[in-house]
Amino acid sequence: MKFRLVRHFSLTSLVLFAAIGSLLGLYYREMALSRMIRQQENNNVNLTRVFANTLWQRHFVDLLEEAGHTSSSNLKTLSRIPEIHRDVLALMRGSSTYKIKVYDLQGRTLYSSELAQIGEDKSQNPGFLGARDGQTRTELVHKEKFSAFEQVVENRDLIQSYIPQFANDGKRTAGVFEIYSDVTPLLAEIRDTEIRLLVMIVGAMGLLFTSLFLIVLRAERIIRRQAEENRQSQQQLAQAEKMGSLGLLVAGVSHQLNTPIAFSHSNVSLAISAIRNLELPMRIASRFAGVVRKLPADQHTIKLDLQKSRHLLSNYSAQPEDIEHLCLMLGDVLQGLEQMRELVDNLRDFTRLDRSKVVDTDINATLKTVIYIARSAIPSRVRISESFGQLPHIDCNPSQLNQVFLNLITNAAQAIEDSGEIRINTALQGSTIRIEVSDNGSGIPPEVLPHIFDTYFTTKPKGIGTGLGLSIARDIVRNHGGELSVATQAGFGTTFVVTLPVSAPETVMQL
Repeated sequence: MKFRLVRHFSLTSLVLFAAIGSLLGLYYREMALSRMIRQQENNNVNLTRVFANTLWQRHFVDLLEEAGHTSSSNLKTLSRIPEIHRDVLALMRGSSTYKIKVYDLQGRTLYSSELAQIGEDKSQNPGFLGARDGQTRTELVHKEKFSAFEQVVENRDLIQSYIPQFANDGKRTAGVFEIYSDVTPLLAEIRDTEIRLLVMIVGAMGLLFTSLFLIVLRAERIIRRQAEENRQSQQQLAQAEKMGSLGLLVAGVSHQLNTPIAFSHSNVSLAISAIRNLELPMRIASRFAGVVRKLPADQHTIKLDLQKSRHLLSNYSAQPEDIEHLCLMLGDVLQGLEQMRELVDNLRDFTRLDRSKVVDTDINATLKTVIYIARSAIPSRVRISESFGQLPHIDCNPSQLNQVFLNLITNAAQAIEDSGEIRINTALQGSTIRIEVSDNGSGIPPEVLPHIFDTYFTTKPKGIGTGLGLSIARDIVRNHGGELSVATQAGFGTTFVVTLPVSAPETVMQL
């Protein structure tokens, strides 16, 4: 399967850019919220100090003492509450503070700008508990409806702070303030800034993506062009290797063609002589037939000059058996022509140049063609035996596989120094076709075995091998979705195994 660089880059980049943009947006939002909360907390602390400096000594110290002797349900009735409420409203009017509460150390609400809440118990509230221990606690809350000083507001974002109020010694907590500040405009500004930031990020990343996309697109085109050039180079190397293999076949093929040509030439020469011997009786028969056609219909005899006939036939020695001999000679000529036709057909099948054609192929028939051609090239002392199993047809490039099988057979023959045998077996194993090419030659030395599939590696004398055969053979087999492997034992022989899937891959790269 081809790796689509542009598509992979586009999808990956979009996902990464979206993730980075989202993370940057979230980071900005968290940082802005954290900064805003800290700032509002400081504002609330400062407000509490102002509030305490203004009202604490005048109202709340005495209120705390008086509340100590009053039940929670009666706190609203304390005489100081209305005066405190007037002073608080006057102090907070026009500010962003929406509510103020004051708690004693038991968690009772001594005062609230919402008077109905006076006396409520907040002793279990985590914010109150933290402030009672001397720590300021702040959080951002959202209220659909909220009772402010003089009105009910809706859909507001608030900063809720619990702030300890220390006694005069600055060590003990005397009470706790709870302050609600409105930050809805600030949050809206943060959201607007976040949107503007995201737009800027998207724009910057869009420019970056476009630039990188153009670079990657150009790179993919270069890679494709280089891949095409490499494919063409591999095709040329494969064809050169194939032509080199064919060169080894020339001597054997010429001998195989020369034998029927020689006896056909001899037989045709004899047939011509025999036909010439038949010229005289054919001429006499033709003349006699002409005379007979001219005779009247009622004439039943003709006059024959025996003396002249004897003279004409005195040198004629042909016998009726010569016709039978002539037919036999011409039959031998036809047999020789049939042998030549068979050889030419096999050569045509083997050397056909439709390299890009993937067709439905019978592997056994392909092997038979290769074996027929190989027999004319390998020494007669090397026998080829075959055992073919029942195989389904597969979609493949038969010309390429011809090259693989011929290379394996010729290599096997070259590995046999004296007389020997090459065994070719085929079998179906599950969804895989298995082809074995075995020889009982010298085997492959251990130090050579790791390199036999390396390009240009060869142990043959200069001028005999290029070192491309097995490398190209393995590439061809792999491009068909199969594998080429080897098992060998020095001194006993070698077996090359080609495995091909019954279901071919979608594309077979051409070599």
